Amino acid sequence: MAKFEMELPTDIIKRFEATAEETERIMGEMTKAGAAVVAKNMEGSAPDVIKGHIKISKVYKTPSDGGINTKVYVSGYIPFSDPNRQFFTRKGGNGKQYSTNKGVPAEFLANLYEYGRHDGNPFPKHPFMRKSFKSDQIEGAMEKVRVKFYKDLWGEKDYVENWISSGYGG
Repeated sequence: MAKFEMELPTDIIKRFEATAEETERIMGEMTKAGAAVVAKNMEGSAPDVIKGHIKISKVYKTPSDGGINTKVYVSGYIPFSDPNRQFFTRKGGNGKQYSTNKGVPAEFLANLYEYGRHDGNPFPKHPFMRKSFKSDQIEGAMEKVRVKFYKDLWGEKDYVENWISSGYGG
């Protein structure tokens, strides 16, 4: 019976270990790059009143599935345009009333622009968030980050293929 043995050089093993240790950080940087693309697209297509309120979250890990994520969100308050107005009140999804004297919540206005309003005071929808998620741009930005880390950890891009073709791989 034929027998096959192969030994990996220690430097290859160390590089695989380093890659395993850096995986979460690399994935976090990749999601951050994708979120930056979405935020830039949103800034370009959002109404002027919302543009300064688009933010990117810190990279976080979801406890339910261990996924590594970065969010793009709208946050803050927009001052009242009427100087006599003192409160903004709205009914939440749970039926409770929410009131604030800080101004109009930016996420409320973003939602209004995105989906419109059809009851009492109609407002046509002007979607800008959904149009900001362009898969090819997001994946391109993420791939650039992945390649950068790959080159940093492995040196040249085809390190493993070069190692195998040089005769070490069997």
